[in-house]
Amino acid sequence: MGFFSEVKSALREIFSEFSQPVIWRGREMNAIIAEGQEAVELESGGFVPDFTFNIKFLESELGGETPHIGEIVEYNGKQYRIHWVSVRTNRGQVEITLRHIDK
Repeated sequence: MGFFSEVKSALREIFSEFSQPVIWRGREMNAIIAEGQEAVELESGGFVPDFTFNIKFLESELGGETPHIGEIVEYNGKQYRIHWVSVRTNRGQVEITLRHIDK
């Protein structure tokens, strides 16, 4: 078994143990939810809170599709907009950054 095969196998085990359900493109998927980061952004009228967090999908669960900036992901009953996407093909996972939909 090659290095990347071993990594992908380990990722599948991690996802089966720690993933949580999210909804993307109308279908429920499993994702690893990372800790969020809080900051403030200067906008007209002053500083406003800005909260983002990362989630990771198993590349194999995406069925060849790729998330895009601006798409909506639902997690824990709330909607978030994709703000950033990291796709490293054949690495086993796709990471995205989400921001509350109001931003």
